[in-house]
Parts: sequence; C-alpha cells; structure tokens
Amino acid sequence: MYKFIILYFFSLQFAQAQLSKTDIFNPKLDSLLFEEDYWETELTDMTDLNSVVQYIHSDPFRSYFISNIPAGNPLMRDISVNSFYGARNHPIHNVVKFHRGIDLAGQMGEKVVSSGNGYVLETGFKADLGNYIKIRHKYGFEAIYGHLSKVNVKKGQPVTKNQVIGKVGATGKVTGPHLHYTLKKNEGYLDPFDFLFMSF
Repeated sequence: MYKFIILYFFSLQFAQAQLSKTDIFNPKLDSLLFEEDYWETELTDMTDLNSVVQYIHSDPFRSYFISNIPAGNPLMRDISVNSFYGARNHPIHNVVKFHRGIDLAGQMGEKVVSSGNGYVLETGFKADLGNYIKIRHKYGFEAIYGHLSKVNVKKGQPVTKNQVIGKVGATGKVTGPHLHYTLKKNEGYLDPFDFLFMSF
C-alpha cells in the first residue's frame, strides 16, 4: 500500500514538472488555454504553398486546428492519382492546359467526403467540372469537388470533416469516373497533393 502511495506521488510530481516544461518551451500553449486561434492571424494571409505546408507541419499544436482546413483524403482510402496539378495535355481538348487541381481515381457512386470542417459555398454544374461542390474552410481555404454523380449537400449548409457530401461520377467533360479536387487559398490555387496526406 505504501509503495503504491509513494509511486503515485512521484508520478504526480513528474506530470507537474512536464506541464511546467510545456508552459516554458511552448508559448502558444497559453493561447490554446484561452481558446485563442493564432492560426487566424498567422496562417490566414499566407499564400505561398511551401510556406503554408511548412507552417502547418511544424506546429506541434496543429491537431487543435487542422480539422478546419481541407486536409486529408476526400475518398477515405488509398490514393491513386490519374492527373496531377500543373500543365498537362487535356484529355478532351487535346491541347496543353494548366490543370488547377488533381484527379483522383474513383469508382462510380463511391462516397466523397469533406476534407475539413466548413460550410457549402456553392453547388451546381459547369461543363469543365460537371456537378460540383465548393466548400469554404477557415484561414482562407476553399475546396472544390468535381464530376460528381450526386450532390448530398446544399448551399449554406455546415459540414464536418469526413462527412459524406456526394458521390464520384463522370459528369461534365471527362473520359471516365473520377474525383476532380481543387484547393484554393485567398482566391489563389494551390497544389492539393501535400494536403492529401496531412493528419493529426
């Protein structure tokens, strides 16, 4: 019994010491304790892809905030890329055009999920996107999901990370079923690839 009490006492002392170290070496902890969102001021204005990705990966407290950005796989399974972000030979027009997103291989009717918390900014149909959903996230981020066979959400609706928002399809100008996935930040386009692998 005495051994247990002594062991508990030293465990408690160690935990308090670790908390003190955290307070000293992690000044952002005070902000977290007071529920201040320092990403709002530090990340929102960033537009350079490398700066954004480095900032997110280097923050030891990113788990508090990362649900509010488009981070993760919108298909919730192993990723297979049909077409990357950047210049490519367009499969329909047969000319070199800049691809402002990434095409993920998918099966017709496969579930598509929101890659972060946010709200539906827009849904509709465009020839180059087919049926699409645009979601506004925090810190200036937007995500667009295209060529859907079904849209499960409406404009203005709040969505949560991993919520089913639609289904993979082949609507619009496509050669087969897949998910076109675009990321924007402060109205500029970003390569979505690095964000597909972000996690807590």
